[in-house]
Amino acid sequence: MSSLRRALLVAGKTKLNLQNCHFITGINYNGLTVKQLQELRGILRENSNTKLLVAKNTLVFKALEGTKWESLKPCMKGMNAWIFVQTEDIPAALKTFVNFQKEKKLFDNNLGGAVFEEKLYAPQDYKVIETMPSRADVYGMVFGALHWPGLDLVNTLEAPAASEAESAAA
Repeated sequence: MSSLRRALLVAGKTKLNLQNCHFITGINYNGLTVKQLQELRGILRENSNTKLLVAKNTLVFKALEGTKWESLKPCMKGMNAWIFVQTEDIPAALKTFVNFQKEKKLFDNNLGGAVFEEKLYAPQDYKVIETMPSRADVYGMVFGALHWPGLDLVNTLEAPAASEAESAAA
């Protein structure tokens, strides 16, 4: 396969991975074996609907140019593999990678910078993202918060009818 054709293929894969993507980060894959990369790719896909792409930084950047992910450019140094999180449960995807990293003792293969909601996050900012509740958790909190005032209102409105029914029965 010619290098031009391979470059177009990588750019196409990157653009496909950007569809429905909520979060992108790079990992330093220097020292990872092909077997470890394949295992990580499978674990990410199974546990969190996340894609792993190993590609040259320049090819990935060309695919990101002009998109909301363009702010990732400062992180495109060194040997990176790119993680595309295609689910809204971003903390689960990050935990999947961190657990893999701990299990395999790959402490040199850290997460690089990331883009979430068009904002660039440095590696030290990952704790904020890792502890962020999922969308389902937020909905549960909102509905829980709305449930009790609504229940109190219904009980207040039903109280006069209930007292009338009790007095009529007595």
